[in-house]
Amino acid sequence: MNLRPGIDTPPPKHLILVKLNAPFDDREKMIEVLKSIEEVRREAVHPERRHEDGGVIDDWALNLLVAFGLRFFLGPLEERPPEEPVPNFPPGGVFTTRHPSRFGMEKRQVPLYLRTMNAAADDVFVKRRLAASLDREPSDEEAQAAYRQWLADCESDLLLYIEGNHRFLCVDLWDRLHKVVEAHGLELACPIDESYGSEDGRDLIGWYDPVSNMDDLIESDPAYYRRKIYLPHPAPGYPGEAETNRDELRYNGGTYLVHRKYVEDLDRWGADEFQITDNFGCTYHGEEARARAIGRDRESGRVVCGSSGRLLEKEKDAAEAHLAPLDSHILQVRGGNPAPFKGPFPPLKPGETNVFNIQDVRIRRRGGNWRTIDPETGKTTYGLHFISFQNNIQQTGFEFIQNIWLLNPLFRLNHDHLLDPEKGIAEPVAGGYYFVPPEHRNFPGEVFFE
Repeated sequence: MNLRPGIDTPPPKHLILVKLNAPFDDREKMIEVLKSIEEVRREAVHPERRHEDGGVIDDWALNLLVAFGLRFFLGPLEERPPEEPVPNFPPGGVFTTRHPSRFGMEKRQVPLYLRTMNAAADDVFVKRRLAASLDREPSDEEAQAAYRQWLADCESDLLLYIEGNHRFLCVDLWDRLHKVVEAHGLELACPIDESYGSEDGRDLIGWYDPVSNMDDLIESDPAYYRRKIYLPHPAPGYPGEAETNRDELRYNGGTYLVHRKYVEDLDRWGADEFQITDNFGCTYHGEEARARAIGRDRESGRVVCGSSGRLLEKEKDAAEAHLAPLDSHILQVRGGNPAPFKGPFPPLKPGETNVFNIQDVRIRRRGGNWRTIDPETGKTTYGLHFISFQNNIQQTGFEFIQNIWLLNPLFRLNHDHLLDPEKGIAEPVAGGYYFVPPEHRNFPGEVFFE
């Protein structure tokens, strides 16, 4: 298959995420910035460039993706007009076409599914952090203002996604890019994030992730895989969705990137007293509870059968995950077999049900682990950088999975055990939505300026 580096290729061992803002709206200056970034990229990843140990750069899968946030097109959140509500359940109405207000991009449209981040329970976590800082329960107005400020702080104009299997080369690439940032007066939107992959492929909670991530389909059915990850979307259209509800044709081949930074409470997760209660009222403890919460055995990575508890053999495209416990993480993110949903999810009314083909909801996950050590206390904080690619964030991608499956008590009658705020295992502390344009000839984002 013709793999696009950074999206279709295997997840890297090292990842650096840099969020940048441009304190100017000059069209030519932004084009110059993007051209300078491309010049650095081409020099750094040139296949004949040799590393000091004698190997060529190609051996280390060094790569850079440049992604564009809603702020790049419409400015900061506080300066943008209110967005119309976007229902997560397809068919979900028409997305209003918007036009950029920055960098002289009048003849372009804002990528259709690039919206303000709207993930269930984020406001709960923000309110909880605010209450801790105030040492009291905040008012609704205070909580709402804090949540909106958090959303604004999460955004950026650009996201530089640097990856590779050699940490020095990733740091060296950022060092070269940093000179461009300084020369053109770009601003860091937040501290630089770095993540790493484990040697055995496990994430920090001890499980293999991802065990299956559409990898089989990349090889066996690349056309199907691309229909889920890249524009155009929908392909084919979903029942009830307007045929005109499409991104610009020139954006075909692009994809939407979701970034979420989670802090993970590994002590709580690994405690002997950790327990879950499934949607049948059965309670599990310790390691058995963790295996059922994930849906996989820790050591082998095999799926745990929800009814018998036996370990299942691997099937193509992880189809055996549909036999996992109903409230397990791996089944919650796959939806299981087509299932009825109870309202109120537009266009359904309260009490109505509908059947939605879960195979229409697929994403490509990447990202990696992270940890920081507080220099004053010596305390280590652990977490996960979740990265996903999809061709519609709200209705067949991350936001649908988060809002309609993982944290919807009307779906399988239980919240996801990892992301449930009451469990306290994973807490989102940053994030953002971005658009990765189709592959370019001259510089990333040239499609916006042609």
